[in-house]
Amino acid sequence: MLLIKLSINVTMLLGAIVVAFAAGFLLRGAQLRKQKSRVCELEKEMMTSHSEILDLHKEKLALEKQLKGASNIPVIPITAKEEKKSDKSTGSK
Repeated sequence: MLLIKLSINVTMLLGAIVVAFAAGFLLRGAQLRKQKSRVCELEKEMMTSHSEILDLHKEKLALEKQLKGASNIPVIPITAKEEKKSDKSTGSK
């Protein structure tokens, strides 16, 4: 005979399924909490680095403004020379 008799208690089977479901649910919940905390940690790190970059940009702009204000070197624009040359060439004709 190829028929094998198995006696399975239905309540034990349902109990095992419920326990397996609960264990899987708890393990997955723990994984999700761990991932969420890691994401929050990385977001804080990114925000800190971005704020440091913005502070450095502010300092750079302040230094550029200070140097630009302290500079007493006269600047002669290049376009003024070109305009004078074009005026001379049209005036001589």
